[in-house]
Amino acid sequence: MHILRVHLLIATLALCVAGTSAGEEGRKQTAMGSGEMFDAIAPRYDLINNFLSLGMHRWWRSRMVAALDLQPGNTVLDLGTGTADVAIEVARNLKKKMDGGALASDAVVGVDPSHNMLAHGRVKVAAAGFHASAVRLVQGDAQDLSQTLKAQHKFDAATMAFAIRNVPDRLKALKSIASHLKPGARFAVLELGEPTFPPARWFVRYCVPFIGAMLSGGARAEYQHLEKSVLNFHSNEFAVLIKEAGLTLTSVRMMNFGAVGLYVAQLPVESAAAPAAAAASPPAADEAVDAM
Repeated sequence: MHILRVHLLIATLALCVAGTSAGEEGRKQTAMGSGEMFDAIAPRYDLINNFLSLGMHRWWRSRMVAALDLQPGNTVLDLGTGTADVAIEVARNLKKKMDGGALASDAVVGVDPSHNMLAHGRVKVAAAGFHASAVRLVQGDAQDLSQTLKAQHKFDAATMAFAIRNVPDRLKALKSIASHLKPGARFAVLELGEPTFPPARWFVRYCVPFIGAMLSGGARAEYQHLEKSVLNFHSNEFAVLIKEAGLTLTSVRMMNFGAVGLYVAQLPVESAAAPAAAAASPPAADEAVDAM
């Protein structure tokens, strides 16, 4: 069992070579983490993701969607939607809750800065049997959703899988997302971080760039960026940003020896998405750690 857990952890960390994109600001300084970077690796994105995670990304994403506790007729915003895996998972969940009924327009809206990732996603949405108006994929920047969504367009829930670490200004993105949530809406985030298991840390630092470049056809610089973004993402710092964005962090679950985190937050019912400057501190989030 211990050997199996170690193997799964290595697979988890390998997923960082296929993280999704979410923000484009800062492109003048560097294209790393931008939509342009993910345009370049889009053709092999799903192949790398499935191969290196051994399919475990599906389990993590299903747990994230389950944490939203969606109800019939809910609408969901998916940030860093990439090739639409989460958007499709959400759509299936909503359809099941509606006993197989047709989804309304904009039941799921996926936003991503990468044109090529979205092109692959639209093909997958159609193949999954969903109309493009029900699962709508649009190009945009999580840091400024006003350029993509109307101010009055608010959602019952939101998701973001393996993308927030690639956003240059995470607080700005979180505030922008919160502004498009209805009071009481849940926001679930999946993200990778540096594991506590020494062999896994070594794997991320030295093997990920090589494997990613090999499978993507030579995009070594891109995968070096993704490796660094994983090592520079810290759970405690992210929890603080969630609070500063006016959201209440309700639970944190660390999986695979801390290499994958599921963060669930909620927009307070009394909030209009504006950070509560003088509000009392919310209860501490429930925290749990899974070995697998």
